[in-house]
Amino acid sequence: METFAEGNRVATAYTMRADYHGSPIEIQGMFRFLVSEGLVARRVDYFDSLRFLQQTGGAEPTN
Repeated sequence: METFAEGNRVATAYTMRADYHGSPIEIQGMFRFLVSEGLVARRVDYFDSLRFLQQTGGAEPTN
């Protein structure tokens, strides 16, 4: 996992691992935070939604 910070902005990459109806899934993503007065004022989550859908049966795998 990588984390970057500059001033009041922080970004961190993550890998989410979970079981979906007994099958393991793994999804890459990134959080962006805006910090104000020591608290998270804003959070945005970016993740690979196509990969999520492919692993949970919501989309066909691509070649």
